[in-house]
Amino acid sequence: MLADIAFEERSGIQIARVRGEVDMSNAGELGATLQGMIEQVAAGLVLDFTETTYLDSAGLHFIFDLAKRLRDRGQRLELVVPPGSPLAATLDIVRVESLAPMSATLDDAVATLQEHAADVPHDTL
Repeated sequence: MLADIAFEERSGIQIARVRGEVDMSNAGELGATLQGMIEQVAAGLVLDFTETTYLDSAGLHFIFDLAKRLRDRGQRLELVVPPGSPLAATLDIVRVESLAPMSATLDDAVATLQEHAADVPHDTL
């Protein structure tokens, strides 16, 4: 199943849940959709990969690109990657945490992003 995205907001934090497979056929569209939904004033985005079953090199590229764009705007990308996830080893190998920290649960990722938002002066967001 190709990936679809469900959006929600929790405590002022934007969350995107990615379900299915992310590959070269949909990575560009997913990246554009995510980029367009993040407000300039948002602390960033939590990208939940709990229900993601596959991620190829195009998917990795979209994660790094999104993380860099957010960083350049003073925002952050937090990833939810449960232990044992099919993506965990791949994301570790490519050192995704150099740009996008990983949390085991959605609650942990939201809390981390909230802490970051509290530490950042609002005029820089």
